[in-house]
Amino acid sequence: MLRKLHIRALCLCMMLIVAMAASAQQPQITERLNRNGQVTVDAPKELVKRNNADLGKQQSSSSNKKVKEKDKKNVDPKSDEEKLNELDEDTTKDSKKDEDKKKDEEKKKEEVTPKKPKRTHTSQQTIESRGVGFRIQAYTDNNPRTAKAAAQRRARDIAMKFPQYRSYISYKAPAWRLRIGDFKTQREAQAALQRIKSVYPKFAREMVIVRDRINVWSND
Repeated sequence: MLRKLHIRALCLCMMLIVAMAASAQQPQITERLNRNGQVTVDAPKELVKRNNADLGKQQSSSSNKKVKEKDKKNVDPKSDEEKLNELDEDTTKDSKKDEDKKKDEEKKKEEVTPKKPKRTHTSQQTIESRGVGFRIQAYTDNNPRTAKAAAQRRARDIAMKFPQYRSYISYKAPAWRLRIGDFKTQREAQAALQRIKSVYPKFAREMVIVRDRINVWSND
């Protein structure tokens, strides 16, 4: 009997060690409480970098598809060699024009405005200023027992799938609500709303764009 009890205790200890190691490897989502009682949910840096890389790959693949479709549509009775020569000449001319335009635009920008560091949505940022903009209201409920926990669960889920957008949980009597992002224009909010709806079709009807006080973030 004692041997069996010892063996069971050892098995339980091994299972606990494996579970703790697995949880430590998972990326952690951070939550911060603001002075106004609003909770900000930030995704880890790894997810932000991974999401940005995936977006870059999607954009490059879509641009390659468009170029291939254009090449298929433009069918001429000319020989293959002539077509290739013309394509090479056109591409070189277009590339030169684009480079000249970019150089001119960069010179004008440098003369008018000083250079600023690029901003990335990470948890190591502080609020630089506040202004009027747009957010996506992803959840609202007035149930005092379940509304807060449900808003937190949905905020964490959205932060894992869309780490580039911050989530804000707040209470305004009698309901808890979850709002996503800090968008300066309604066009930016609409594009983000379409992405989130495609991943969460069940909650698409309750997601709407609202005007709100937004945060302008800067690096520490």
